[in-house]
Amino acid sequence: MIKNDKKTLLIHRRSTGEIVDNFGKRYKNKIYFDSETFEEVNPDKEIEGGIKNKILLTKSRGRIFRPCPGTSKDYLCCNYWVLNQSLNCPFNCSYCILQYYLNNPYLTVHTDTEDMIGQVKEQIEREPDRFFRVGTGELADSLALNEEGHFSEPLIRFAAQTPSMLLELKTKSNHIDSLTELEHGGRTVLAWSINTPFIISTEEHGTASLEQRLQAVQKAVKAGYKLAFHFDPIIDYPGCEKDYDETISKLFEAADPSLISWISMGSLRFPSDMKEKILNRFPDTILTVSEMIRGTDGKMRYFKSLRIKLYKSVVSSIQKYGGNDLFLYFCMEDHEVWQHVLGRAPESNEELDYWFARHLYHYFPGLLKKKPKIAAYQNSVTPRHRDQL
Repeated sequence: MIKNDKKTLLIHRRSTGEIVDNFGKRYKNKIYFDSETFEEVNPDKEIEGGIKNKILLTKSRGRIFRPCPGTSKDYLCCNYWVLNQSLNCPFNCSYCILQYYLNNPYLTVHTDTEDMIGQVKEQIEREPDRFFRVGTGELADSLALNEEGHFSEPLIRFAAQTPSMLLELKTKSNHIDSLTELEHGGRTVLAWSINTPFIISTEEHGTASLEQRLQAVQKAVKAGYKLAFHFDPIIDYPGCEKDYDETISKLFEAADPSLISWISMGSLRFPSDMKEKILNRFPDTILTVSEMIRGTDGKMRYFKSLRIKLYKSVVSSIQKYGGNDLFLYFCMEDHEVWQHVLGRAPESNEELDYWFARHLYHYFPGLLKKKPKIAAYQNSVTPRHRDQL
């Protein structure tokens, strides 16, 4: 990552408060602006350089608390809710879709925390019988810049006082030191994307190593945080099953299974027009070596037989080292894959959402104030897919 003295803060004059002050203490290069459009802030259309060395602090525009945009009715989505507190990422993962479709070239942090929290409160009040899982990691790494701006801390404080939700902060970093002394009330999940050392070193450029991530996991355990892990994307390469088994073994040496809220799995997938861009930027990548097929959502995926084989291997290792009581689920997979690998499949996104609440109610006594009822989820007002938003 680029050193702070080589970075510049772009601060909208309307942006004030705790987050602006925190970043301001770390950076000496500051530019204040009044523009309301990214085009005016970035007249030269700087993309590749801008995304890594400029941080934009600005207020959010419109509604940024939204349901996760599942891409196709054929693939189950867990009805997770995302709060787009920040946009873009300082890391350089070869498979990351953010590099290919976000039109804002800067690492952006929204500073109007109270407005964001207000949107969460509004949705919770709209569905008082539902338990919400809320994350900030769809369009950014939740914690990559947090040690510089401490912008997750207001959300952690809010979650600690909100009995109808869990906040998940997902990262490929080890930047959690400022979080270890916070009063989180057991309502924040610190989550890590996990992959093999080979994939981290060859495809997840600039991220923390597996060892560094697991050291951070140990700090999170000591601080009493709930944990989550995301094996996504699982990537096929010679020897990968052995590597994933060794990685999972190390994971459970660091992680206490009794603190793990959930573990997700997903295989490598990307829009078909992204393949050429990946090869142009990362000519040595292994991502395009295996044969792939276009899914019903338009994304390229491994053939189903290979996905099932990889998933079964990962599940076997998770259960071998972590036990059989952990909540495992797939990100954007179909009913057939669920049945082949886990022996069960929810009938709908809404039922899967209920499964989460039911598991959390039993696994963490006292987390949910009342036993969840499936009707509250079946009657959910959450849109299922992007075209319904």
